Amino acid sequence: MKKMKRVIQFFLFVIMLYFFIVLGTKDFQTKITDNVRFSNDYKDISKNNVYQYIGEYEVLDLFKGKSGIVFFGFPANIWSHYYADYLNEVALWNGIDTIYYYNFKRDRSMNNKAYTYIVNYLKDYLVTEDIGTIDIKAPSVVILKDGKITYFNNEITFLKGMVTPEEYFTDGKKLQLKSSFDQAIKDYLKEDVS
Repeated sequence: MKKMKRVIQFFLFVIMLYFFIVLGTKDFQTKITDNVRFSNDYKDISKNNVYQYIGEYEVLDLFKGKSGIVFFGFPANIWSHYYADYLNEVALWNGIDTIYYYNFKRDRSMNNKAYTYIVNYLKDYLVTEDIGTIDIKAPSVVILKDGKITYFNNEITFLKGMVTPEEYFTDGKKLQLKSSFDQAIKDYLKEDVS
């Protein structure tokens, strides 16, 4: 009986030792905050940003009577970097603590059902291509108040030709875009007086 007890104690000791070793060497992942993740995706944006990642269903949920600022873009689109930087700067000036970020590239390429609903919701603001298709273009900014679009900007998606962001965003163009964002955000922050 004593022998059996010692064998059981030995096995329990070995099992506990094994777990201590495994748990001690395991690399526990810490959750990366959205602002750090965004800064990693958009290298030119500091970690002091207000971007919060959302998926297609969260975008659709905003359309159902909620309010918020949504930035549509993706890291491979160089123009998105400029919009993200200017929008973040203006948001911080105005005390905005969250801009929802929707990277729609995968959903657009798959043309999934949720993406189709988003396009349908925005269709009055989007351009119909020569072949009859309507798609969201990067970058785009949408401001919603109680599910209604109060601001939509995708002005640079209309650029044709070989102009680079550096060439396009002169000091005057930067100021113009930031002023547009600033006014839209100020309007968004105003309380309804009706």
